[in-house]
Amino acid sequence: MHRDTTYKQKFAMLKAWMPQILEPLKKDLRNDHLKNDWEFFKRYFAAKNINKLTIEDFVLAYSKAMEEVDEARAEQIGEFIANRWLMHHTELYDYFEKQLNHINPNFQEIELLSDEQSKQILDPAYSEFSPFNLYVFAVLNSVVFPENVYADLHKKADQALKTAHAQEEADQQLRSIEEVKTSYQQQLARLQDKYEKKLSGLQKKYTTDVEGLKKQISQLQRKLSGSV
Repeated sequence: MHRDTTYKQKFAMLKAWMPQILEPLKKDLRNDHLKNDWEFFKRYFAAKNINKLTIEDFVLAYSKAMEEVDEARAEQIGEFIANRWLMHHTELYDYFEKQLNHINPNFQEIELLSDEQSKQILDPAYSEFSPFNLYVFAVLNSVVFPENVYADLHKKADQALKTAHAQEEADQQLRSIEEVKTSYQQQLARLQDKYEKKLSGLQKKYTTDVEGLKKQISQLQRKLSGSV
């Protein structure tokens, strides 16, 4: 990637992953962008309640905007998103700044990292950061990795997201099973409590009836004894 890659080009590279990028930025976009840019809001969120916008609304609007607006406007919107995303991932900036400083203290002057330099930066990073966040950071900040490194990082990021999605589905299924189990346990407990109370009531009635019969028999016995 070249250092002068535009935000239009960057977000074209990231288009498929806009939901993951914008999800943590919903509050920033709603409160700090849309409320200060009503022209943008009216154009891309017509007839919508700003306080009820979904991630799908944000993704559709900002993806469309980055394709439609001119370069200057795209740079403004793209820079806002990039800066706010970075604010949520400052540890990534610290890591890259440290690694690039080892290569060149004036790292903004680096034209292109070699495969070996890229490897030195990325290999240790995989134990600290997700490939997805590494890829997004690299794209948004125009880290000058070679194209083959970007391709490999993109592949790793895609696989990481698929794995995370599969794990999320498995967790959801497990939660659903646990919820069903809990529901059945609660129903069983309610039924058990209901029948225990019913049984207790029947037992009390039985005891009362028996006591009543005992008294009747006793009275009959006394009457019979008196008549004899």
